[in-house]
Amino acid sequence: MNGSIGVALSRALDYNTPDSRIDYLKTTVSNFLHAGDPSMQVRKTEFFNHTFAPDLVLTWPKEGRERLVFLRTNPDPRWLASDLRAISDSHPIILTLDTWNQRRDERPRLELSEAAIEASALVTDPAAIEELTAFESPITSVLSNAVMRGGLGVVDGDSARAVAESAVIGFDGAASLEPEPIRAALSRAEAILNDEQAGRFSRLYQVVWEGHGGAVENFPSARNIVGPMTSRDLALVLSTLDTDDIRFWRRIGHSLTLDQLTALGELQGPLALGLLVEANADRLVARGVRVFGSADPATEQDPAHWSIERNCLVLRGIGWTAFFAPRSTDLPAYDSRRGIPVESLVSAIRDLGVRMTEVKVKQNSFAISIEAVGAADVVDSPDFGQLASRGGSIANSAAIAMTSGRNLIADFITGTATGHTNATFTIRELGPAAIKLLLQLGERETSDLTARMRRESNGEIVQPPLWE
Repeated sequence: MNGSIGVALSRALDYNTPDSRIDYLKTTVSNFLHAGDPSMQVRKTEFFNHTFAPDLVLTWPKEGRERLVFLRTNPDPRWLASDLRAISDSHPIILTLDTWNQRRDERPRLELSEAAIEASALVTDPAAIEELTAFESPITSVLSNAVMRGGLGVVDGDSARAVAESAVIGFDGAASLEPEPIRAALSRAEAILNDEQAGRFSRLYQVVWEGHGGAVENFPSARNIVGPMTSRDLALVLSTLDTDDIRFWRRIGHSLTLDQLTALGELQGPLALGLLVEANADRLVARGVRVFGSADPATEQDPAHWSIERNCLVLRGIGWTAFFAPRSTDLPAYDSRRGIPVESLVSAIRDLGVRMTEVKVKQNSFAISIEAVGAADVVDSPDFGQLASRGGSIANSAAIAMTSGRNLIADFITGTATGHTNATFTIRELGPAAIKLLLQLGERETSDLTARMRRESNGEIVQPPLWE
């Protein structure tokens, strides 16, 4: 056995008892498999080299997926083919602890490969696992993950290296819109992956192709994957791609929804997520936003950044956190507040440069509602002016006219901004107005924001800044 896996496995002979050697072998293999796909969990069983009881069980809890691994000490393809017949229904991984002699076993190896493909089983060795994890490239990480989930056929070190090298070249080809390297990469990958994983792999290349301006009908694959990205596709893209080309993120986000983003689960601020949101802030539609202020803003020094938390898209800045949700019922629980002084509300309205269409004010034991008629502004109302001049008046809620023509209702008791009934707003329209109004923040308090729409190097604006 050669390579780091082989060296590690050979150290099992240093252990004194059979049980300790077996446990070391399983632990070593488990660690290398997990390195190839950190999203999976590996469980050791009490069996070893058993005909139909697995040595290891691979699970992907978030996917409800499981795959059995059988370790084999004899790499002879004839023995392996016999074992495969007994366990083929489980679509397993058979991992030999040594490599086989390809020249001597060429015909039996071919027969084993055909049987493994028919059974959707993977027969592989330590050299192949090492080759799949040797490349420091995001696309080979995706390839390794796909092989663990749905690899099939016989994959040795040489074939794994060929597939991995082709994947890297093809991925570069997708970015430069060169069809032949993509076609070669997908052909090699599809030869060792089941249909589900081959489609997932192809989808990533297609996203890169489209993101760099390639027409979907010209993508060099017979799979013809069409339609919007799923949340799983999106998770793969965000974890794999690190481009800061804002036009790329704009192109792939043409049908992006807030539901797709929140379905990703907890996701703490990868750069790609921020770029995707910023490039499509005029497309992402929310039902409302709930804003929380920090008790000690001075302790928060990080610039504003995006994340996915508690089923919401979250923008966190210095001294505040905003939760955007596709439905008002998805917003996190609120902390009840007192409302804001009327004079503070007037100042915030003027800073925003918007028209207030309605306000509910509390003073002592009375509550007063004032609603504008037509295009009037409540701020100009003599009655409201008297309330503001008296002092001690607290605004519980206010509605402002947005550029879209809809009214945004700011509830200062709950720190929430929503529209009437089922009205929705884009993140770009909703965010600045809601956060500044609910927390009465001015330019000084929001100067830390880096969650802005980007400019291309030629100076052309893809979108205006999120915060002016």
